[in-house]
Amino acid sequence: MTIVSTMAKPRSALTRLSLLGLPVVISFFALFWPLFNVLLRSLNEKGRAAFEGFYFGHYLALMQDELLRQVVAQSLNLSWISTAVTVTLAFPAAYVISQLSKRASSLMMVLILMPFWVSIIVRLFAFTTILGNEGIVNSIASAFGVGPFPLMYNAFATIVGMVAYLLPYMILILVSAMSSIDTSLLTAARTMGASEKRVFFDIYFPQVKAALLGGSVIVFVLSLGFFLTPAILGGPQNITIPVFIQQQVQVYQWGKAAAMGIVLLLVSVLGYMLALRIGGRGMLSPVQQGSRGATAKEPLKLTKVTTLCLSVLVIDLIMLILPLLVVIPTAFTESMQIQFPPVGFSLKWFHEIFTSEIWQESFFKSVRVAFMTAICATGCGLALARVATRTGSRTLKSTIQILAITPLIVPVILLGIGIFDVQNRTGLIGTDLGLVIAHTVLCMPLTFLVLGNAISAVDISLEQAAWTMGAGNARAFFSVVVPSVTTALIGSMIISFVTSWDEAVLAMFQTDIDKTLPVAIYSFLKSGITPAVSAVAATVISPVLIVITIIAIKTMTTNRRG
Repeated sequence: MTIVSTMAKPRSALTRLSLLGLPVVISFFALFWPLFNVLLRSLNEKGRAAFEGFYFGHYLALMQDELLRQVVAQSLNLSWISTAVTVTLAFPAAYVISQLSKRASSLMMVLILMPFWVSIIVRLFAFTTILGNEGIVNSIASAFGVGPFPLMYNAFATIVGMVAYLLPYMILILVSAMSSIDTSLLTAARTMGASEKRVFFDIYFPQVKAALLGGSVIVFVLSLGFFLTPAILGGPQNITIPVFIQQQVQVYQWGKAAAMGIVLLLVSVLGYMLALRIGGRGMLSPVQQGSRGATAKEPLKLTKVTTLCLSVLVIDLIMLILPLLVVIPTAFTESMQIQFPPVGFSLKWFHEIFTSEIWQESFFKSVRVAFMTAICATGCGLALARVATRTGSRTLKSTIQILAITPLIVPVILLGIGIFDVQNRTGLIGTDLGLVIAHTVLCMPLTFLVLGNAISAVDISLEQAAWTMGAGNARAFFSVVVPSVTTALIGSMIISFVTSWDEAVLAMFQTDIDKTLPVAIYSFLKSGITPAVSAVAATVISPVLIVITIIAIKTMTTNRRG
């Protein structure tokens, strides 16, 4: 065994390094070169992607220009309010979920995470249906003889959209931390005569404080990088940093846009480093050991506090699920405008989207790009995970981890303008290949994490046994390791497909006439909404609702048997 392993090591090391070829090439064209070009433009007086000396005028303008200061202030204001509201709504809900039985908590998490499977464009469109002048809220208000209220195209709508997007992230982080709490400490405090208030503030809260603070920082950083939400739900006075960057690039003012993007990148990097420092590297990891389900022996007691927490959980579920449901009825309206409740009943809008070349081409382009991205991103993730889990070099392992995780940290608007710049030079703009490369770099962190955990769980002795039987490294890997991680491979492909299918910001810069489905919906939202958009949204949402219902039923049945 030792002789075979030693003989295999040189050849294995060469093979492992060669596996990094595709991920490195894609990262170069869709991450490092774009970011380097943006940095060059920020330091160039005329905003060119060329080094002509160090010019810091664009950065000084961020502090001296009144308009730029207003943009930064507006972004910070929206972000901290959204973060505060998100934490306020997430903490009580997470507490209730962590105290429920295993079956009930699993069901709640399925419902909480449901929006992740629906395109963000569709969700934002749903909020226009809810908050519009003829939407649900104003329709109810008019029934009582009040309104309409200005709920759309302002800071209020933007904050609502941001909170609805951020809630699942914060709840997931907090539930993970709360489920890891040692309940014996709480019981011991109660037996010593401590009141529930003191138990909470002296024992319970200190154990979740790190996750709360770290999660808050991550949510704040995420909200700073929002582009679609303020662009769709906000008004002209709600220009945020990403929206400003996009507007400046459109008028070829690359210098200010690039400088703003680099500052946003630095804030993101520092924010994630601070979050990891506060909450630890395991903050975002699923709970391996905890008390979830153990509390089923001690049912959640209905007190004033727990009743309030349950009410907040209901509000969260309404905010997350209602937008997915209200869109469907509006697709069957007979009128030319979207309103709730819909007028009459008609299938003409479904007939329009299924016969329109615009929607058909957008749909097939999204499917085509998503399918190729799923294959490419899974292949890259597999290669990175393979090398990272088998190499003995800490330097190489750390380098691979940084290479894989970096796209998560870079604001998507910065990637958008950077990739647009590079692909405009290389002639890839508007091509499926260019969009696949862009989407692959977004999906690599996810596939790397999924496949890295799966490969780490495979016993290396099985692969070594294949070597002793004369199998080469490649054959041993594909005949022993790959079959052992089939489930993870399928999961990685599904995640990559959904991510590519949902992505709109990079696609918006990469496409013009030949749009993907999210970009086509975005174009209609900016130019004029028709019930055809409702029909598209209903078509996209319905399969998700069916699948989630099946998963929820299966989860309840499985846990009941357990």
